[in-house]
Amino acid sequence: MSIKTVSLVIVMSCLVGESAARVVRAQGTSTVHITVDSTKTVRTVDPRMFALNTAIWDSAFDSDLTRTMLGAAQIKALRFPGGSLSDLYHWQTGKSDGTPPGSPSVTWVTNFDNFAHVAMPLNAQVFITINYGSGTVQEAADWVTYSNVTKGYGFKYWEIGNECYGSWENDTHAVKWDPYSYALEVQACAAAMKAVDPTIKIGVVIVTGEDQYANNQNHPATNPRTGQVHYGWTPVMLSTLKSLGVTPDYVIYHRYEQAPGHESDAGLLQAAATWKNDAANLRQQINDYMGTAGPGIEIVCTENNSVYSNPGKQTTSLVNGLYLADSTGQLLQTEFNAMVWWDLRNGVDTSNNNSSSLYGWRQYGDYGIMSSQGGPYPTYYVHKLLSHFARGGEQIVTASSNSSLVAAYAALGPDGTLDLLVINKDPGSDASAQIDITGYTPGSATVYWYGVPQDKAAKNGSGSPDISQTTAAASASFTYTFPAYSATVLSLSQGTAPTGPAIATAVFDGRKNLSITGSGFGSSPRVLINGGDVTGQLRSASDGLIKIKGKARVLGLQPGSNMIQVITAGGSASNIFVLTQ
Repeated sequence: MSIKTVSLVIVMSCLVGESAARVVRAQGTSTVHITVDSTKTVRTVDPRMFALNTAIWDSAFDSDLTRTMLGAAQIKALRFPGGSLSDLYHWQTGKSDGTPPGSPSVTWVTNFDNFAHVAMPLNAQVFITINYGSGTVQEAADWVTYSNVTKGYGFKYWEIGNECYGSWENDTHAVKWDPYSYALEVQACAAAMKAVDPTIKIGVVIVTGEDQYANNQNHPATNPRTGQVHYGWTPVMLSTLKSLGVTPDYVIYHRYEQAPGHESDAGLLQAAATWKNDAANLRQQINDYMGTAGPGIEIVCTENNSVYSNPGKQTTSLVNGLYLADSTGQLLQTEFNAMVWWDLRNGVDTSNNNSSSLYGWRQYGDYGIMSSQGGPYPTYYVHKLLSHFARGGEQIVTASSNSSLVAAYAALGPDGTLDLLVINKDPGSDASAQIDITGYTPGSATVYWYGVPQDKAAKNGSGSPDISQTTAAASASFTYTFPAYSATVLSLSQGTAPTGPAIATAVFDGRKNLSITGSGFGSSPRVLINGGDVTGQLRSASDGLIKIKGKARVLGLQPGSNMIQVITAGGSASNIFVLTQ
């Protein structure tokens, strides 16, 4: 809840400095096998995967420092006005309703135009959360008018409320936290807001599980696929929307891994593996209750962090940074199209779980990636590190590790680089990894990494707390040792394959003809365009020339950079040729 004041990434976890009594640790260096197949595409990276929540209480938000730090981390999307306060906030006055009801209203230091002063120079995509709790339909429509007509900001993504299923949210409707009432207001808001700007996208809040937050028993929802009756938030809300003829553009999901007081470093660093379960559950519910309109509704996560309230020392530790890297890597294996981390600046709290069983030297919690009292936390530096992994437009390709303590992810960039992200979850050992790559022959590696030494530098004021950069040798099969408790990006530049096919040119005539010249293709090659197999469109092939027929849409060609690769009948992969349309 939000009541709160291929790059291959390997994330390695190490509870440095803890006693052997608390942690069973391997000694020395473990050996891990990582495999990457650049010819098998999982998805295209959406830039909204690298996003931050912002807040009306952040007095330093509209500043050159904020713009500089967000720019350095290449943050691609921002959300406003800030969690649960969204359901109390009135954008025209910059005030929120007092709590409890009847209390004086509160005027906040950062208003909507302050937010735009940061979002616009960054060219960030924006999520705006309207006030479902105590706002009006007219207030929501007026916000779109001011934003996109009067000021010309062009902000695209608009959420109807924040976690409106939860009793912690402000709700002045006759029936509180009610999915049926919520759906009726979504209908009214969507109509009024899109009447102002038809290009905006409307999002609705959603939860996993068909029986979660069954807050009103008066409106049962029958699942058309199973025939089962459910009263949970998501079935009732979606089925009501369908009956009203309303199709949301996207659904909004929030996820926090732990309850306060129950934080576990080892547990947190394994938690992200279940993102795929949430994606599957949400997609099933959307398709079940929205029918044929369901597949066109996208899924986004606009809040994620380690604990749902009362942040303790884990939130400001290296462990939370490693979780951020792993959570991002896992989300990129799913259909989620956005991950908005909670949050930019939040506030120091010394009164929560600061147990010695948790790694970290900061004896306080803070959800923010930047301190209101000092420099950035590890989560800031991991955001910055991830900018070397992906930032939108890359192709996620398959990568795996044979160790549950080492996570590996890979992305193929439009410029032909293959980036690997690796995360080690072993609490005490470096990991020597044997890395084997199919379909890509690296010539060299630029290494970006963040871990224990940088975190110690922040503590001691000696050395650099920022991510480190170096170089390393690389090939289709090579070894690399990843430090304990570290996140590393290996950015691999394409070398020359010792044997196999090679693409020299690729030309699309703008109609239906794609010609690929080179050598070593053979008579029965496969052709991949942006990871998609278009061999079925092949018209002729010889050792030095391939001709393919099909419209750009059929071939998967898109404006900008397109990655083309040839695979021989024997499985040898060519270089990746970038065709610009």
